[in-house]
Amino acid sequence: MLKLDWNLLFTIINLLILYFALKKFLFAPVCKIIDEREAKIKSELENADKAKEEAEKLKTDYEAELANAQKQIVEITKKASEQAEKVGEAIIENARKESAEIIESAQKQALAEKDKAFDDAKVEIANLALLAAQRVSAKKGSDQSDMDTIDEFLSEVGAYK
Repeated sequence: MLKLDWNLLFTIINLLILYFALKKFLFAPVCKIIDEREAKIKSELENADKAKEEAEKLKTDYEAELANAQKQIVEITKKASEQAEKVGEAIIENARKESAEIIESAQKQALAEKDKAFDDAKVEIANLALLAAQRVSAKKGSDQSDMDTIDEFLSEVGAYK
């Protein structure tokens, strides 16, 4: 049977004191450290989740801005192309108008020079006819002498040219 002696009683008391001392000085701080680490890990996980959500939001915003920028680039290039085409058409139309004006001006100038040449030729012919008439009347003679005078005049006029 079991004997109750003082050694057993002191051993039980020592174990109880050791248990309470370990509980107070070892288990409590270790549990406290474990709880703190657990809280810190939970906090870091929450912060990581928040950072991930923010990163996802920033990525979504960035992709939306990139798509918008690409859309604007397409619109700007389209507008620039249309404007360049309009400017090109205006330049071509202006060149056509100017060339038509130049051609018309050249035609008018050519016509005016032609008319002037005809007028100058008429005056020259009239002067020559007058000169021929004066020579013929100055040498009144026979028809043969008139023909000789005209031939002489024509040869002089031919040399004049």
